[in-house]
Amino acid sequence: MSTPLTAEPLPASHTVPAWIKQALTAVAVFVACWGGAIVWWRVGARVPATSEWMLLLFGLPVAVLLAGLIGHKWITQRTAAQADALPATPARPASAAGSPAQAQHLAILATALRSPHGASSEELAAAIADNKARPDLDRELVDDDGFPVMCARCEDAHDDALREDVADWLATHGGIEAHFSDEQWRALTLASSVVAELAGRAAIEWTVRDDAMPGLQVLPLLPADWSAGEHDAAAAWLRHAAAQAGWRGEIGAAASNADPVAGIAAAGAASKVTLVVAAASHVGEATVARWASEQILFTSAQPKGMMPGEGAAGLLLGGAALSGASDGQAVALLAPLAQAQVEESADARRRGADRVLAGLVERLLADAGADAGDVAMIVADTGHRSRPVYELMEYAATTMRQLDGSEDIVRVGAASGDCGVVPFVTALALGAHYAGVRQAPVLCLANEMPGRRIATVVRPAD
Repeated sequence: MSTPLTAEPLPASHTVPAWIKQALTAVAVFVACWGGAIVWWRVGARVPATSEWMLLLFGLPVAVLLAGLIGHKWITQRTAAQADALPATPARPASAAGSPAQAQHLAILATALRSPHGASSEELAAAIADNKARPDLDRELVDDDGFPVMCARCEDAHDDALREDVADWLATHGGIEAHFSDEQWRALTLASSVVAELAGRAAIEWTVRDDAMPGLQVLPLLPADWSAGEHDAAAAWLRHAAAQAGWRGEIGAAASNADPVAGIAAAGAASKVTLVVAAASHVGEATVARWASEQILFTSAQPKGMMPGEGAAGLLLGGAALSGASDGQAVALLAPLAQAQVEESADARRRGADRVLAGLVERLLADAGADAGDVAMIVADTGHRSRPVYELMEYAATTMRQLDGSEDIVRVGAASGDCGVVPFVTALALGAHYAGVRQAPVLCLANEMPGRRIATVVRPAD
């Protein structure tokens, strides 16, 4: 049986009613405007006309009150919208918040790149600093109207001799006929070069130190639209490329993957050294024709379209004890990747978009034991489209105000064009370079992947 509610006398309120505050504000505005008008008349050398008196005594105060009312409503609505967009952050126990997560970091032992603007992190960083890393009109690809396509092409992505070697090796060792498209061959060529460089450099370092080579796991991050057979054939060849480069330890049979978060998480769980290589190419007539038919190709009439790009980026990852740099230490330390699912909006300036990144990075920094004020740079996979650019710049401007937008924020996608996860892995490699140069943490972000945001921190090794 419910208990009946009893009426209780309300305590006396000492709060001034809202209408009295508004009335007093209006009176104050009118008094100020009228006092100013009288002073202006007193010091002036002429008698104001009737229209001037009406404007000063009535028009000016009414305009001031309307402006104040509109401004107050706008500020209230914006504050409410930002509060609604804030993701719920669970409370952390004091012991968990204060405990370091350094043990979870992966050691970046080496990096390698094959990008349209450099074959190493140093070369690409120099091209970006000189404002030379940008797509250009392609000499071979044209759109439906016969105009050259904006494209980011790697000059060393075509190698007929390598294609013959790959086809012969697959036929001999797996009975597989290589039916790769031209764009897939370009991606595989770039990936082979990255794998050979990383495996060769690491093999030399372990040989010089006279240490036994640990097991190696090659993890290719290839486009999701490749078939399972194409993924398996490419992964098998890249393992062979690592052995050809001089790696004498065991090379595990890691499956190809298209997800950088799952791939790098697997590297953290493995007891071996992991060679992560991302590769993709959309530089070809087939992609241009398909994107043009779907109306997603970048043209003067479609400025939000996609620019064909290609490249490969690799990271040699391991535990802190498995160091492959010449001084016996890791090049940099990589925090565990954090990700968030987001609901995409057609509105490029969607309210609260930066709050998604803010909540994600806040959680990442807390888990990694880092502080936002110590971050020296942001390196992101962001390209040329307005929505990701606005989201990135708005986040940086509101959350990391110590950063200079022109010098401390690097958009890898603006240089590489559209080529899947390659810009993000390139951002990780560049993050390792910048962390060493600046001797400070670098925030690496991905906001070009549909429906998700990824963040991590790369620290200097010492």
